[in-house]
Amino acid sequence: MAAVRFQPSQVDRPERPNKIIRIVASLRVAVARHRFGRPAAVAVALYLTAVAVAAGYDGGRWFAVVATASFWPWDDGARLLPAAIGVFNAWALWQILRGPALPRSGALPRDVVWLRRLLYADVAGDLLLWELLDDVSGVAEHVARWAVWTATVFLLVWALAGVSARFRITALGLGLTGALAAALRPFAEGPLLTALFLVAMATLGCKVMIIVGQRRDGRFSAVTVGIGWTALLVPQVYLLLQIGRVTFDGLALAVHALDGLLVVWAARTAHELASPGTGVPAPGTGRTPRLLAAAVVLVLPAAVVGAEEDARLTYTAADEGCRDRLRPATGLGLEERRRSFLCLARSETFAADAMFPERLADQRVLAYGARLCALPGDRERNALHERVGGTADAIELAAALEYLCPGIVARQVADAHRRQAERDLQEARWKAEANARCADPWPGVRARRQGTAAYMLPEGGGYAVFDDRDDGAGDPGDIYGDGDEVADIFDAVEDGFIDVVGSSAAIVTSGDATMCLTVKVFDRAPPLRLTGWDQVVEVGIASRSGRLVVPTYPEGGDAGAARPLPDLAVAGPGHYRLRIYARTLPWDENDPEAPLEEHLLVVHPGRSTDKVVHRPRG
Repeated sequence: MAAVRFQPSQVDRPERPNKIIRIVASLRVAVARHRFGRPAAVAVALYLTAVAVAAGYDGGRWFAVVATASFWPWDDGARLLPAAIGVFNAWALWQILRGPALPRSGALPRDVVWLRRLLYADVAGDLLLWELLDDVSGVAEHVARWAVWTATVFLLVWALAGVSARFRITALGLGLTGALAAALRPFAEGPLLTALFLVAMATLGCKVMIIVGQRRDGRFSAVTVGIGWTALLVPQVYLLLQIGRVTFDGLALAVHALDGLLVVWAARTAHELASPGTGVPAPGTGRTPRLLAAAVVLVLPAAVVGAEEDARLTYTAADEGCRDRLRPATGLGLEERRRSFLCLARSETFAADAMFPERLADQRVLAYGARLCALPGDRERNALHERVGGTADAIELAAALEYLCPGIVARQVADAHRRQAERDLQEARWKAEANARCADPWPGVRARRQGTAAYMLPEGGGYAVFDDRDDGAGDPGDIYGDGDEVADIFDAVEDGFIDVVGSSAAIVTSGDATMCLTVKVFDRAPPLRLTGWDQVVEVGIASRSGRLVVPTYPEGGDAGAARPLPDLAVAGPGHYRLRIYARTLPWDENDPEAPLEEHLLVVHPGRSTDKVVHRPRG
C-alpha cells in the first residue's frame, strides 16, 4: 500500500514570516510617504534603542528616566507604565519629526506659511528652546514664549476654513483676552488677581474653538482633532480631580506624559496645513502682518514688565529678590500669603536645593502645601516631603507653611505643647511611683544632707559619682567612655565593685533594672554599720570645683535618679571619703516593678585615698 504523504493546508502553515514582512512593508510605506520620514525613523529607532539599553543597564536604574523623559520617582519593580510611556514618546517623536505627507499642496498663502513656521517654532520651543532660553534669561524666555503663542493664535484662527466671521472674532477675542490677562497678572493684588485668573480662562475657550474649527476645516484629519481634544481636556479633568490633594502615583505620571500631546497636535497641525485637503482656507490679505504686529505690540510690553515683578502664581522659578520683600504672615491677605509661600517654596534651602521639585507647577505646590498643613506633626510632614523629592529641614518647611496655613500651624504647635505636657505629666507620675518604692535605709540617722530616689540604670548597669564642673577631667559622668583621666565601668568590673580616678567614681550594679539609691552627707565620719548589707567599700574621691553629684534622670535619657539628689561635697573643694553600701532586695510578687537592688552612699570630708573593703561580696 503506497504511503500517504501529509500535505499541510494553507491554514496550518506558519504565517509569522509573512506578518513580519507585511509589517516591515507597511513601515517602509509610512516612511516613504512623509517628507522627513527617513530621518524621523532613524531618530525613533535611536530613542527606542536607548530605552532598551537603559532597561538592561545598571539594573534598569535609568530606565524610567530615559523611557519617560522625566525624572520621576518610580518603583524598581514597576516597569509596565514607563515602558508604555516610552512607546508613546516614540510615537510622538515620529509624529513630530516625519513632516507633512506627500504629495504636498501647491503654493500656500502667506498667512499659512507664517502659521506653519510659528507652529514649528512653538514645537521646538516646548521641546528644547524655551528651556535653553530660560537658562540665559527668564525675561527673554517669557517674552519669546508669549510672542509665539499670541502670533500663532491669531494666524491659526485667521486661517481656519469653514467658519464664520463671528466665530473667528470670538475665538480671537478669547485668545487675546487670555494672553493679556496672564501678562497683567503680576500687577494685580487681592480680588483683582482672582478676577484676572478667571479672565485668563478665556485661553481655554480659545483653544476649544480652534479645535472645533479644525473639525470643520477639511485639511485636518480626525486623528489630529482627537489629539487636540485629548491634550486639552485630560489635564484639565485631572487637575479638577486633584484639587486639595497631591499624588505622585502612576496616574500622575501618565497625565504628565500626555502633556506632550499638545506638542504633537501643534506639529500635526503644521504638517496638515501643507497637505492638500477639501477645506479652503480663508484668503489672506495684506493687513495680516500689520495686525499681527499690533497684537504682539499689545502683549509684549506687559510680558516684559511682568517678568520682572515679584513671585507670581504662574512662575516656574524663584524670584531671587522675593525673600527680601517678605512680610510676617499676620495681617496678610490670602493671595499675598500664597505668593509668599511660593517664594519660599521656589527658593533655595540650606541644602542649596529648591524646597519643592522644580517640575511641579505652582498650583500643585500650593495643593501639596495644603496637604502638608493637614498632617499632625513635623515627622509626618518631613516624611511626605522627602518622599516626593523635596528638600528642607523642619524649620524651613514650617516657616513656609506659616504663610499658607497659619491657623493650622498654630493649632499644631498648640497640640504639640499639649502632647508634651501630657508626656511630662505621665513621666512625673512614673517617677513618683518609682520613688515611692524606695525608702531611707537609715531613717534614724540624720545627716547634714540626704535624699532617696529610684535610680534608672543604663543598659549594662553601673552608675557614677563625679564633679560635674571639673573641666580638666574630660567627661567624668561617662562611665562607658575611654581614657585614663576618668573612672571607667570596665575597670570597676575588674575590681569587683568600684573604680575611682580623681573626681569621678564608677560603681558596678548587679543588673540594669531600676534600683534604690540613698545618699547621706556628714561633716565627719559616721559610725560604721554593716548589718544587713552584702558589700561595703570605702574609697577616696576629690572635688576640684566644690561639687560631687549623682546624675538626675534626664528628659529623653536612659539613666539617672528619678529626683534630684543633694550635692555631696558638703565642705566645698577638697578631698572626701565615699563609703558605698550595696545589697540585693527580695522579690515582691505583689509588685513586679519593685527594685531588686539598693545602694547607700555615705560621704564625709577626708584626705585619705586608700581603698578599704569593710565587707566584701560573699
